[in-house]
Amino acid sequence: MQRSAYAAAGAALLLASPVTSVTAFAEDGARSDAIILEEILVTATRRSESVEDVPISISVVGADDIASSGSNNLRDLASLIPNFVFGQGNNEATSDISIRGIYSHVAPGQVGFDQGFSVYVDGVYMGKQFAANAELGTTERVEVLRGPQGTLFGKNTISGAVNIISKKPGNELEGDFSVEAGNRSLVHVKGSVNLPLVEDRLALRASIGVREVDGYLTNTFLDDDDVGNLEQTSGRVQLRFTPGERTTVDVNSDFFSADSVDYIFEYLPSHAASDNRKFTKTNNYPDYTERDLFGISLTVEHVLANGYTFTSISGWRDDEVIFGADIEGSPRDVFAGTFAVEPQQFTQELRIASPTDRAFDFVAGLYWFDQEADSFDVLMPGSQFPFPPAAGSAHQSQTVEAQSMAAFVHANFRLSDAWTLFAGARYTDETKELVVNPIVCPNPITCAALRFPRLPGPTGAPVDVETKDPTWSVGLRHHVDDDVMLYGTVTRGLKSGAFNKIQNPAGALAANLLIAEPEFVTNYEVGAKTSWLDRRLQLNVAVYYMDYEDLQVRTVCTVCGPFPVQRLSNAAAATSKGFEVELSALATDNLTIMAGVGFSDATYDKFQGVQDNRTRMLVDASGNDIPVAPDWTINVALQHRARLGAGMVRSRLDYAYIDDRYAVTGVINDPDYFLPSRSLVNARIGYRPQGDNWGIAVWGRNLTDDDSLVYAAYRSAFGSAGHVGMYQQPRTYGVTLDYRF
Repeated sequence: MQRSAYAAAGAALLLASPVTSVTAFAEDGARSDAIILEEILVTATRRSESVEDVPISISVVGADDIASSGSNNLRDLASLIPNFVFGQGNNEATSDISIRGIYSHVAPGQVGFDQGFSVYVDGVYMGKQFAANAELGTTERVEVLRGPQGTLFGKNTISGAVNIISKKPGNELEGDFSVEAGNRSLVHVKGSVNLPLVEDRLALRASIGVREVDGYLTNTFLDDDDVGNLEQTSGRVQLRFTPGERTTVDVNSDFFSADSVDYIFEYLPSHAASDNRKFTKTNNYPDYTERDLFGISLTVEHVLANGYTFTSISGWRDDEVIFGADIEGSPRDVFAGTFAVEPQQFTQELRIASPTDRAFDFVAGLYWFDQEADSFDVLMPGSQFPFPPAAGSAHQSQTVEAQSMAAFVHANFRLSDAWTLFAGARYTDETKELVVNPIVCPNPITCAALRFPRLPGPTGAPVDVETKDPTWSVGLRHHVDDDVMLYGTVTRGLKSGAFNKIQNPAGALAANLLIAEPEFVTNYEVGAKTSWLDRRLQLNVAVYYMDYEDLQVRTVCTVCGPFPVQRLSNAAAATSKGFEVELSALATDNLTIMAGVGFSDATYDKFQGVQDNRTRMLVDASGNDIPVAPDWTINVALQHRARLGAGMVRSRLDYAYIDDRYAVTGVINDPDYFLPSRSLVNARIGYRPQGDNWGIAVWGRNLTDDDSLVYAAYRSAFGSAGHVGMYQQPRTYGVTLDYRF
């Protein structure tokens, strides 16, 4: 690890030492009697409680921090959260998230796979990974729960869960509108309005955002200087009906649409085709992504006369992603493809929560998940395709249907005023079915040359993928006093079994290429949540050890067809151990300090059969570092408020450090996949007149114009072998005008 990482870690922990807070300022510049850090309420345990009482390593980013840090999506927020890394993939459809050093590469076109983390928006599971990084919009807070969350959040939260809570309709007429402009022709317009329709009974909140920004990369072959651009529109409509004091009904609908020309990689200087210029590429087919997301949900919460709370959450999602790629990434007309994924899903959760003013309380429920995911591929060998002559395209498609039922309970047993024993369990019963459609070649020479199998019609897989397993948690919580809570937990997590993307189900089953069994982890964790100096400083610490069994990883079969076949299998075991430290402090009467340090040592205990793209040989990766798993992540934010004339100046400085690591496909830990450490500095300063509704701010991201590698690989596709990579997005800056009422 570099000296700068140690220095930054020390600074993050020592900055709060001169805490001498006397008075805090309110947003409008008036003095406030509050001289303590605000209590943060979360719903990580499926009921509202203080984050300081939750025995989970959890980071919370509120609406104020989202706005002041200039964050638009989950990728932006990653730099504010220790041991949470949003790796750089090859297009906007990927969400390569590593939590506590655990990561498995799942291509967005693989409908039979699941990622090891889950994103929930207002209690609704977001399904496939390409839906994870949508615009945040009018978000109240984002909760990032580290470690397996299988008891309350279910399958596929084996490394953690992200819980996004939107701002709900209320009884006050209010709204906001902002216009943002910056370099690269950035224009970002967004607004929201809350309308109380019937006093104390019916309210509506609507929000919309439009964002466009030019690219920062040039495709010299296609004469396109707009690679890396983005055009997106998003919105949310929410209706809250309160028929009585005990009942709340929320109807939510959201949409998101985004188009981009993607920066998937460029030749690095070691590649023979490199032009030794950063941010240039030369492929002959445009790389692009189109995402369209839509969801609607109905949440009903009713407090019974005996104090029990009943909750029903029904969710429907209809999402789609289409992306195109030049497979070999060169000017030659060799191979390209267009890929589409269309998942539709319905989820239903029913919960009952007991009152919390007794020696025993619980949350219990039932969960139903029904998803049908279609994938469509158009494979396009070109005129320079190196294998036996192939002309024209090949079309293939498949469907994976998943149905899952679960029952769960989590309970607290108060042994005394200071000691609480808690435990939970969940049983998941999931079945996945696969149907593969025949490959269609308008020119039959293509199918013959590529040796694609001939299926007589839609063909179901001979076996289903079944996941029928429990997850559980048990722990002890001790309140030393009102300011110190200690906890210890052991939790068991689960990731669903998976279908590989194959062309011949029966042949794949015979070759042991069809399925991967479920993946499991056992997490051992101890932590402390503490408040100091009359609640002007909070310091939270968690130490963990995670033991992974039957880890789903990619291996290669070199004798399974005309090309090497990538497959997902349970070929690995892994261990991740480390800690998180988070600090918040009112350092003076106008300065708030927030800092986080994460350390993770994540390695494969066993992993054989990995292909080295240089030699085409299979190697043993046992003992290697897991990709997208830096040892250290560090974040520090300084937020300052001061009066200026009749108004308030508010400034924020963010520093984020990610230690060196290997890129998303760097399992073999070859230097070609190595990514150096990266430091990002963001800043924002704004002015708001006292009593006025308008404000102005100037901001910059990546102020030092860091251009470190964020993706690297050795590619050997179709004669274009060599070192490729992607660089950190260049500095951006701009100005924001906003109006509130």
